[in-house]
Amino acid sequence: MPVAAPAAGRSRFLMSSLTDHLTAAWPPARAAEPSRIGRLRLARLGLRPGSAREADASVELGFRFAAVQVGYWLGWASIVVVLVGLALDVGAQHRWLLVGATLVAAAGNTVAMVIPWREWLASRRGRGLLDLWCGGLIGFVALLVINAGSNFALLLFLVVPFIAVVQSGWRRGFWLAVSAGTCTVAAALIPLSVGATAMRLGLVAAAVAVALLLTRTIRREAAAHQSAAARAELERTLAQEANHRIKNDLQAAADLLLLGRPQGADGAAFDDTAARIRSIATVHRLLTESSDRIDGAALLRGVTASAPVPVAVEADPTAFDAATAQKLGIVANELVTNAVRHGAPPIVIRLSGGDSTRLCVDDSGGGVEDEAGFGLALVRRMVEQGLDGRFELRALAGGGTRAEVVFPAAK
Repeated sequence: MPVAAPAAGRSRFLMSSLTDHLTAAWPPARAAEPSRIGRLRLARLGLRPGSAREADASVELGFRFAAVQVGYWLGWASIVVVLVGLALDVGAQHRWLLVGATLVAAAGNTVAMVIPWREWLASRRGRGLLDLWCGGLIGFVALLVINAGSNFALLLFLVVPFIAVVQSGWRRGFWLAVSAGTCTVAAALIPLSVGATAMRLGLVAAAVAVALLLTRTIRREAAAHQSAAARAELERTLAQEANHRIKNDLQAAADLLLLGRPQGADGAAFDDTAARIRSIATVHRLLTESSDRIDGAALLRGVTASAPVPVAVEADPTAFDAATAQKLGIVANELVTNAVRHGAPPIVIRLSGGDSTRLCVDDSGGGVEDEAGFGLALVRRMVEQGLDGRFELRALAGGGTRAEVVFPAAK
């Protein structure tokens, strides 16, 4: 692809001004304008400034809902244990009354399992039902302790920490105070020594403190993970929006360049430069459609879409980071342009992966052209210095030319 201007100086300028400047996900100047970038996309994702408090509330609600679900099964385990204890303790006062109260508790636990707590927990109706549940638990345990003995006081080690976890705000303090008052009254009615009573109350208080400490730690970790996920999603969204704008800017630059294209052979340099710019724009378009990896087949189809003759694309499943994809896009564009100008159809471009990535462009032309032109010099420099690979141009045995680029797959 012969060009009159010195190849080395122009290729060095193009590599520094295009690849080095555009290999980052988006320019710092655009990243510094979050208030103007991607507002519609952020709104669709639910990412908006000042949403940290709402995220914390969501984590809190999700944790309380999980605790309620655990409470179902703790309730059934407690009911089974109580029924077994009452069946074995034939001398318990008001035994059948306690059995009936336990069956009522089982019915209440069944009703609690069908309540849509996830939707209701943050509403007044859900808070009222949760208060009713907590009050019923405290009353049920107090009834068992007073009528069946102090052994059932062990249920407090389940009930009181459960209340401390599922309640929030002033309601937590209120129901913990009610629990403490109930424990105090029950201790006064049960013939236990002062030391035994103090030990049991102290152990219940310690269990509540541990439950609250674990709850706070888990909530903090969950909130941190959710915040990190939201920030990562925000960064991906900003990157996609920035790549979309860069693609539009590059496309506009290529179009403006062609508007000033002179007629005749002098316009070839304008065409070549516009094609190089569009190959980079293709990479940014693909970045807006995916995350940080670019499909090799899609890249080659985008680069060859504007070729003046049909170009067959054969590509293995491969993916590249943005920097490698931009270099590979420029290389593919130059090789296809060279095949169109100096070769003959059919033109086939192949991409294969493995330990090394291999890009081949075959045409049916008359043989190897002079490599002194700017395009092939740019390819060689880009491959050797940008991709740490090698470039070879050779004649095929049955006629035609093959341009082959090989570089490490890690690139």
